[in-house]
Amino acid sequence: MIPAGNPWQKEGQLVATSAQRLEMCRLATSDNPKIEVSDIEINRSGPTYSIETVLQLEKNFPEFEFSLVLGTDALKNITTWHRVNELIKKVEVLQLLRINETVKVADLPIGINLKVVQGAMLDVSSTVIREKVAKNGDVSELVDSKILKLVKEIYGA
Repeated sequence: MIPAGNPWQKEGQLVATSAQRLEMCRLATSDNPKIEVSDIEINRSGPTYSIETVLQLEKNFPEFEFSLVLGTDALKNITTWHRVNELIKKVEVLQLLRINETVKVADLPIGINLKVVQGAMLDVSSTVIREKVAKNGDVSELVDSKILKLVKEIYGA
């Protein structure tokens, strides 16, 4: 799991700092020894682009193949990503679908290697969680208790 270092497409929006994103990932995955959290993007200065991360991972771990795991919200914007055509040649994209979500193939870049994982996500978006927290709404059923305090500190009213 790689939290974004400097998410260039969220410029001007309230977002967690890179250190906060790293901490949330570490807390959220602390009970699962199969998930490793990497600070590869956090340690890079300037805007962070997925293609540059993949190229660095290939250099560091030439024996591995990499996949990019995305929710539908992120996948909808993939055509706007930096050097997306190069990126989709290098990775398999795993789309995690919520219940009743669909994939619009026409909206995807030509040549994308996409595998869909149906029902793999909670039926709520991070945007909804941030909006509820900003209005002092209860998100305890939506957010892991390990990161709830941090989420409230970042996005709370």
